[in-house]
Amino acid sequence: MSDELDNVDAMQFAVKRVKDKKEKAVNNAVESFKETIRDAEGLKLEAYKPDDDEEKFTIGYGHYGVDEDAEITKEEAEELLDEDVRTRLDSVVDLLPKFNSYPKDLQQAIFSEHYRGSIQQSPKTRKLINEGDFDEAAKEFLRNTEYDEAEERGIPGIRTRMEKVSELLEKYAK
Repeated sequence: MSDELDNVDAMQFAVKRVKDKKEKAVNNAVESFKETIRDAEGLKLEAYKPDDDEEKFTIGYGHYGVDEDAEITKEEAEELLDEDVRTRLDSVVDLLPKFNSYPKDLQQAIFSEHYRGSIQQSPKTRKLINEGDFDEAAKEFLRNTEYDEAEERGIPGIRTRMEKVSELLEKYAK
């Protein structure tokens, strides 16, 4: 009986170690993506509209959907960022099932654009990426009204983010 208990304890220990390692890997990935979003979005503690065409306001590190008079602390912005990144990590993998196999720099660029909303709004690009046609996906991604009109809409920074995705897709084209 003692040997059986030792085996059970060893198995429970092994399972816990695997879970702990998996959790640590997920947390490291989340932190990496959060850093990318912090750099891309910047921090604003009062509600703003990056573009007058937006229906709702944004706050923190690009958290969309708040009221005009919203204000938050840096700590609250970090909490929103953590929630947003975790949610979007799930959804980017749903949209691009091979996402985790992409090179890290491509993952970061695609995630940044997914966070902003453009990956889910580009079904042709997603289809091409999922088919492994990165070269055509790179071109298709920039065939986009938002990209074309960014300067005149006063949001030129999105062009840089979109171009980064396009450049990396081209870099990793087969």
